[in-house]
Amino acid sequence: MGRFRVTVTAVGGHGCQRELKDGAVVVGCGQESCPDCAARAFVDRLKDQGCSVGSATIEHWPGEEHHVTDDLVSGVRQGSF
Repeated sequence: MGRFRVTVTAVGGHGCQRELKDGAVVVGCGQESCPDCAARAFVDRLKDQGCSVGSATIEHWPGEEHHVTDDLVSGVRQGSF
């Protein structure tokens, strides 16, 4: 048993449920082609396998002025598209 970190930086279609604003809980669209939902499913699978997930986020446009962050543990979005 030990700590580990998974880091992925990708470019592609993302921004599931863009209509949701800052502070909203993002559940996901559930489409198989959605990278955001794939990331959520990965985090959920880790939890199902007994991992304690301390933090997991999707950062949309990291480093940009108007970035949006989805917390994959709490589901809360920070920022708006």
